[in-house]
Amino acid sequence: MTDITTTTRGRGIRLLAAAAAAVVITVLTLAPRALVAPARGAFMQFMYSATEPLLVWIPYGDAERALNTILFVPLGATIALLLGRRAWPVAILAGFALSAAVEYAQGSIPGRVPDPADVLWNTVGAAIGVIVVTVPRLVAAAIRARKRQRGRATRT
Repeated sequence: MTDITTTTRGRGIRLLAAAAAAVVITVLTLAPRALVAPARGAFMQFMYSATEPLLVWIPYGDAERALNTILFVPLGATIALLLGRRAWPVAILAGFALSAAVEYAQGSIPGRVPDPADVLWNTVGAAIGVIVVTVPRLVAAAIRARKRQRGRATRT
């Protein structure tokens, strides 16, 4: 059985997922507020009700920061899936770069206010996405290496 992560089709799917994540981020962060206000309002209402008990325990926790973090998790994860196991820092840097570009662009969009703190929380979200992908990859690689090592030991 072929692993989807090693096939050309699998790479295409991951590339499409990364592009979709970038498009969603771009639309939600650069579209005029009037266009995204209904979706943002519904999401913020959900975030307040669902995370209020958890945010009490997180220093400086609020729904706006949670939104900024969650928004970039899929981007970090999909870029990490596109890259090799050892190239994970590139996915975090890509999240940082897209976030910084968005905040810079927001300065010229009426109704949008750039916030340097958003770059931090967006980058944290990308890093969480990378961790979600990288940790299982590293664990699987360690298990495979251990099985190979056991296989060699039983042959000798």
